[in-house]
Amino acid sequence: QHNQGRDIRGSGDKPPIYNLTPTTGAVMKTHSSTPAAPDETASYAQDGLTAEFYRGRQDAVSDQAVIILGGSDGNFKTTQQFAAAFADHGLNTLALPYYGQPHLPKDLAQIPVETVETAAGWLHRRGFTRIGIWGISMGAQLALLAASLIPAIGRVAAVSPLDVCVQGLQVSPRKRLLDCSAFTWRGQDLPYCPLRMNRRRVWRDSLKSLGLNMRSCYRSVATAEEEARIKIENINGAILLLTAGYDLMWPAHPSAQRMMRRLQRKHFAHPYSEQSYLHAGHFLFPDLPHIKKPFAATPLVYAKEHARSSRDAFEATVRFFREWAD
Repeated sequence: QHNQGRDIRGSGDKPPIYNLTPTTGAVMKTHSSTPAAPDETASYAQDGLTAEFYRGRQDAVSDQAVIILGGSDGNFKTTQQFAAAFADHGLNTLALPYYGQPHLPKDLAQIPVETVETAAGWLHRRGFTRIGIWGISMGAQLALLAASLIPAIGRVAAVSPLDVCVQGLQVSPRKRLLDCSAFTWRGQDLPYCPLRMNRRRVWRDSLKSLGLNMRSCYRSVATAEEEARIKIENINGAILLLTAGYDLMWPAHPSAQRMMRRLQRKHFAHPYSEQSYLHAGHFLFPDLPHIKKPFAATPLVYAKEHARSSRDAFEATVRFFREWAD
């Protein structure tokens, strides 16, 4: 009951579970340059979390909502616009920051996964009994971790994920690795994969690839200890992984391939799929006018292919969550 999806690299050899065939963009709606306003705001003082809720604009399923997690840039406005874009296509969404807010860690270090648990509880109290989660980049890592630890999450889509919990990172005033995990659970650091940051190597690789290339920092991911691997077999529902062949940030596609093999070995009971795009970059999300993409987002040499792949990945994600209602 599994599938590696439509892999443009050609490594997928099983029929798809989901209808993840290429599209012409017909599902994508035209977006204005003005970001949508949230339908409800959660405050830390009143609700124990900061979040923005967007109700699905068309044929939304009344008991289903998706938690939305942005990347390591920490720009909550971008996360809000991810959520608004999905709401435009019929998904109830909750934009959730996980660091960089007054009540949250200021760095990508010791981030409590319970932030997602609190968000799931907030949704459940409002009548949403089926709760999914979507994340991109660092948010994809958190989405998989959270889904593996929180039974209330019943479906997960992860864009450009890793299959490990990584080492903590100080964001400002200067980026440097910290002697701790990026994430915690029940007050304890989750086991993590140590990283290696060599600025000279990063600059050399970036010049060669015509874009900021951080992959050398994540070479240890392939040989990480089992305790640092995300226990995705504990996820309580279907999994969709979306990866890019020209990902200069980190090795998401090899990570996704390992996760596919892991789920097969563990006889995972729910559908799972990877969809990979050969000529696309790390930031697999459509180019919307009000979303500022972070560095190394789009490969200049494959700009058109990346744009098409991003639209296809978005549409596949919408179908993945909407099919939950069938």
